[in-house]
Amino acid sequence: MANIDGGHYFLTTLIPVKREPVRRADGSFTSPSHLLREALGTLPTAQQSPACVAAGLASPFSRCTRTHFVRAVVIDQPMYNGRDGGNALAQGLRNVNLLAHQPVDNLSSPYLMFTADLDARSEEADGGLRSWAVGLWEKLEPELRAVFSPCVGFDQVGDGEAFAAWLERCQVDTTMSFNDYYVPMPELHGYTVKQVSGWVVAGTLGLSALAFWTIKMHSVSAWCLLGAVPLAALLSVAGSLWLLWHKGRQPFPPGENTDLPSILKSLHVQQRFALLAAQLQGADAVTVHARFGQFLQEVRPGDTASPTQPPGVIRSDGVPLVEHQAVVAGQVAA
Repeated sequence: MANIDGGHYFLTTLIPVKREPVRRADGSFTSPSHLLREALGTLPTAQQSPACVAAGLASPFSRCTRTHFVRAVVIDQPMYNGRDGGNALAQGLRNVNLLAHQPVDNLSSPYLMFTADLDARSEEADGGLRSWAVGLWEKLEPELRAVFSPCVGFDQVGDGEAFAAWLERCQVDTTMSFNDYYVPMPELHGYTVKQVSGWVVAGTLGLSALAFWTIKMHSVSAWCLLGAVPLAALLSVAGSLWLLWHKGRQPFPPGENTDLPSILKSLHVQQRFALLAAQLQGADAVTVHARFGQFLQEVRPGDTASPTQPPGVIRSDGVPLVEHQAVVAGQVAA
């Protein structure tokens, strides 16, 4: 199903950017797309490297505990991949001029591609998109205003509900999602060629019998009998194809523990267990048993609320990334 798959909502929006020049406070002029790039360039990213950790800044999207990933890209024009290829012999016979200009797509204005991977909510009719957008507005309105102000129509956005409706107007279907959290893969139940063939045969026989009975009861011309079987077969094939299409649009079921709080808890347990394993190298069984019991009490693997890894960072428990790597390396070496 477009947009929703495996318990996640994959949002894709293409938002037109204004074209009119903008006057800065110092009297100079600039373009809205340049302002947009400035806003994106100064937006803090997730703390995924020592340099980002040392800066002490965190991505504002980490305040929303339903957001896994966010990406924003300014598209000025579509990429030109060169001339469309073709059969060289056929082009030679048609005397095609390979130096002649082919039609090239152009955008009337720059576009902002804004995408997000978030936890879906099956109990909500739209999969949880509107509630996510409203919550996003409540948690990082200043940053959203800085990013989206150069975009068309954002001037009318004044609250979370308006922001959600504005995003929906710019949304395009996500038909190829990326979800790497399936461990293990869910048990899927599909249809075999034999089953589909059986549906077609059964439907053809049933519809043909119904057609024959109807024709006989109403004394319709015998010529109608010639078209009854092909029509019944056509309807059976169409019905089977519709069923396959309908089933194919249904999303994969949610994976186990794939919401953001569970993922963060898994990262926390993984890091703490790696440190424990390094510390217990060469220890006797009694010590390992005692320390593992203490580990379970401290980490509480079943509690996703606390202790856990904060969102938007690559380390757990407030340990700086460089120090964390040094501790693990030193203990493993020991």
